[in-house]
Amino acid sequence: MDDTELIGRVRKCRLADLGDGMDAIGLVDAGTMSPEMRPIRPGIRFAGFAYTVKLVPSMKPVKACRTVEEYGKELGDWCADTYSFCAGLGEGKAKDRVVVVDMGGHPGGLWGSEIGMNMMKNGLAGVVLDGTCRDSHECNIEGVKAFCTKRSFNHVYGRLVGGGVNVPIECAGIRVRPGDVVCADDDGVLVIPRERAEEVLTFAEHILHEDQKARARHYRDLGLPPDETLGDQRW
Repeated sequence: MDDTELIGRVRKCRLADLGDGMDAIGLVDAGTMSPEMRPIRPGIRFAGFAYTVKLVPSMKPVKACRTVEEYGKELGDWCADTYSFCAGLGEGKAKDRVVVVDMGGHPGGLWGSEIGMNMMKNGLAGVVLDGTCRDSHECNIEGVKAFCTKRSFNHVYGRLVGGGVNVPIECAGIRVRPGDVVCADDDGVLVIPRERAEEVLTFAEHILHEDQKARARHYRDLGLPPDETLGDQRW
């Protein structure tokens, strides 16, 4: 199965189905990120292939700036390093990708409204941060799809520097490799090893179909109008 077909089928499943599929092949809790990993608002859902980023605490001193221009140069130099991972997410390169960032839970705001919109324009599916999102209000107005373990107004400036791109990382307690399947919805974030994803889907799709059939009966008995969660099990 090619990547396009795979990710299309994964996106039709709930994390509950995919998680049960992981259980079915013996990978109990193997891809379940910490419950501290939460969406910045309800209703965010995405799936894609992991583009991994590692950031590490800085050992560099921070300059006390005397002018706005001086600070602008210092900030630009710092961000040129910390945000260098964006070079691999240019136009056409971000499609079906999820940026997964190991920040070690550091409260430095890597993701905010400007980078969020820029990556949306490039087609990024979403971002998962073991660390901080900032500009939360703006991100939510703009529809930025982000999960994080912390919120803060702080920048990464003076705090974090690049530690690697597309390398194996640890994010919210789970090992993530470049290309693994990363899925997120209101229940949390799940990482499926790419080489096991088709096995997981075999179980997940069956589980979803059976669940939809059962719930369709409950909807009918309770007089509820059908909705999109029932798939083709409408009446």
